[in-house]
Amino acid sequence: MEMIIGQLRYFGASFLLGVLLMFLYDFLEIFRCKVRHGRVWLFVEDWLFWLVAAVFVFQMIFALNHGIIRSFFILSFIGGVSLYRGLVKRHFICGVLKVLDIVFRPYVWIRGKIRKKREKCEKKA
Repeated sequence: MEMIIGQLRYFGASFLLGVLLMFLYDFLEIFRCKVRHGRVWLFVEDWLFWLVAAVFVFQMIFALNHGIIRSFFILSFIGGVSLYRGLVKRHFICGVLKVLDIVFRPYVWIRGKIRKKREKCEKKA
């Protein structure tokens, strides 16, 4: 019975790991939306993300199942990724972008006022 419970934990943890990794990747996508990047930086960011993801996956497989990869782990992981992408991703990104727009709106307004003043001064000079 203990073995079955351990495998159920492994199944649930792999599902949650898939959701967590897509959640973290969404933050990377939001960062990319707000900050301009060149191809090199996109490559570096993706490489670092997938390196961290590989460490998380390896650590979980090693800790929960002694390094043995089971087919239900892969299916559960893909299920977590797919479910998150299908149900949550769009709403989460839109929500975070709206919050960021609200938070940074005063900064953008002040920056616009400063830019207008600077342009007036440059025209007079």
